[in-house]
Amino acid sequence: MIADNAKIHHATRAKAERLASLLQAEYPALQLRATHNEDESQVVGWLVVATTEGEEQTIYEGDKLPEIADLLDACDEAGIDPEAGAEEEKPSGSVVQDHYRIQYREASSNKQTCGDWLAERLVADTHGPNGFMVDDLTAILSANGLDMSAKWAQLPYSGQKGWIGRYRMNGRQVLEKHVAMAGIYIDQTGARVKPHADWLAGMRTKHAKWIAKQEKLAALAEEIAA
Repeated sequence: MIADNAKIHHATRAKAERLASLLQAEYPALQLRATHNEDESQVVGWLVVATTEGEEQTIYEGDKLPEIADLLDACDEAGIDPEAGAEEEKPSGSVVQDHYRIQYREASSNKQTCGDWLAERLVADTHGPNGFMVDDLTAILSANGLDMSAKWAQLPYSGQKGWIGRYRMNGRQVLEKHVAMAGIYIDQTGARVKPHADWLAGMRTKHAKWIAKQEKLAALAEEIAA
């Protein structure tokens, strides 16, 4: 957890709280922890620890907060089910308390997402009377130009426990980058939808470096092909 007197930028604290609440709500085997300097006056880095069968294993350590997709990939490589213990009491020592987890769930229509524009759109497009429809999500990911040969995209064929949660989260994380770059979301029927302006602006800022890199690569490919 973050020491009471530790210095940390308010935006970083807020992001850490959102990540920790997401882990608590959806991936209870994972726990975000802050690391401090010797006198605990400054947050200097982050750990994500996976707890399985009472044993802890560090799956991430760095000076920046990790992306959820990277954590799920790390779990996949280590053979860890991040959803393990979903019905058990959550471990102590997290950056946030239970009320953040409740707020996280209450922000969404189905109590399972972060509640932003894309999350709500995916709920509408991939859920029916019988629950989540994985084929519709796959159709959306393909329609929006994602690389479906990537390791995470092969999860439906892996037979691994908990693959659905990892597939949905990884897919959503990559999808938001593509939608931010294109400025258009394509649903499972092929219909083209303009994202909410505020969400789109935020995602373009969040993924500015990635978008710039993709645009540069595309320009280079056109130059080579010319």
